[in-house]
Amino acid sequence: MASEEVKEFFRSLVSESDLQKLKEEKTKESLYLEFKTKADSRHSQLDDDDRKNFSKALSGFANSDGGVLIWGVATDTKDQAKALKPITEVHAFQSVLKKSLINSTQPVVDDVLLEAIVKDGSDSDGYVKCLIPASDKAPHRAMLADREYYKRTTEGFYRLEHFDLEDMFGRRPHPSLDIIVNLRPRPGDDPHEEVQFSFRNEGRGVARYTGFLCTFDSGVQVAGTRDHIQDVTRLNRGVPTVSYQDNVGVIHPSSIILFCRPCDY
Repeated sequence: MASEEVKEFFRSLVSESDLQKLKEEKTKESLYLEFKTKADSRHSQLDDDDRKNFSKALSGFANSDGGVLIWGVATDTKDQAKALKPITEVHAFQSVLKKSLINSTQPVVDDVLLEAIVKDGSDSDGYVKCLIPASDKAPHRAMLADREYYKRTTEGFYRLEHFDLEDMFGRRPHPSLDIIVNLRPRPGDDPHEEVQFSFRNEGRGVARYTGFLCTFDSGVQVAGTRDHIQDVTRLNRGVPTVSYQDNVGVIHPSSIILFCRPCDY
């Protein structure tokens, strides 16, 4: 299951009937899916087992390819969804989980999504789904699960061995670039509109040799470019296209670099 498929699966779980379907189909835990029940579903606070399970899941999924953790689903001996176990005051439980993120792992796992699924016919009871992404900051230590490092396999979470940690700590940090596109209409009677491109580096490594290619609808005319942006429409069979490449400059983590304002609609 690729990253986008994991996200799509997470988004598809919106009601108790979706979880009921997982039970009816005997959905099995996998490399990307873990079911958990709360130690005591009659209250919203975290018990020791809850803290340990959440800490281990955060570490294991973040140190691997990411995954989905669902609270309120019990499993059988084959690790298949067997029964729904809704949690009292589920929104309060969701809030407690969110607050515990800062203490559950070291370093903290970023961009974890926590959403409540309310039980049919109830205003307060339900389930919590957690989307835990693969991390660029690995390895993450499970501070509330024996202070160990975990990874995810098809058989569950396992404690990382020394050679695993050597490999993770020995990896060079990687950049993770987002491209941001903003449309800025010009005031007055000016017929042009500006398209502004920028990069943001969300990773931990320095980004080098950056570039992009952007095509527009056929009704767009590229009136001009700036800051190393090139109009390459003629090279793309007449499709309005601009490109950028930089073999010299770098983008440091968390910085934003603006490149151009090129287009005419």
